[in-house]
Amino acid sequence: MSPSDPVIPASAEVLTLTPADRSAVYLLAVDPEAPQMAALLAPRRLNGETGATLATLLGLPPEAEDELELVNPADLEGVGLSGYLTEGLGLDPEEVTPDRARLDAVTAPVVLLRGRLTGLEDRVLPLPRGLSLLGRYDADYTPIGLGQIPTRTATAGTLPPPQGPLPGPFRLSRPWQITLILTGIVALGLLLWVALALI
Repeated sequence: MSPSDPVIPASAEVLTLTPADRSAVYLLAVDPEAPQMAALLAPRRLNGETGATLATLLGLPPEAEDELELVNPADLEGVGLSGYLTEGLGLDPEEVTPDRARLDAVTAPVVLLRGRLTGLEDRVLPLPRGLSLLGRYDADYTPIGLGQIPTRTATAGTLPPPQGPLPGPFRLSRPWQITLILTGIVALGLLLWVALALI
């Protein structure tokens, strides 16, 4: 074991995060009775230092605080925890909806841990006493690209025939053709007249 590897107590619940979890959000339940959680449940919520406190509790570097959030379900009246996850964070409703009743019944604060804190390598994260995994939910992504074009010719792999006659070479109308011919004759006549005048 290298010096940077965390020492994991045998009783600890462990999260293993991989780069594939970058779009996921982990929901961790807070046990208000656990002494380790007392700082998170302080009345003034640490004057905006909650993220840093969470990073310390989880053994993460200070810069990880942006990927951690403490949410109190009591502050989500009318929305509920499930609504906050889908509408507020854009998580996939198909994943959250089956857990809606269970999530909306939670009354104690919860910790949101964004999977992107794992970076490009796997990360083993032992949870301290008082935190336990409540759920893992992925972001709701709309596929990018063109949908299938609902035409018979598109599915057959051919283009439809052009409408009307095929375009041909550019042609002038008959009056313009006559005008150009007469102008050419007049120009030749003038040139001939000038040439005869110079002789």
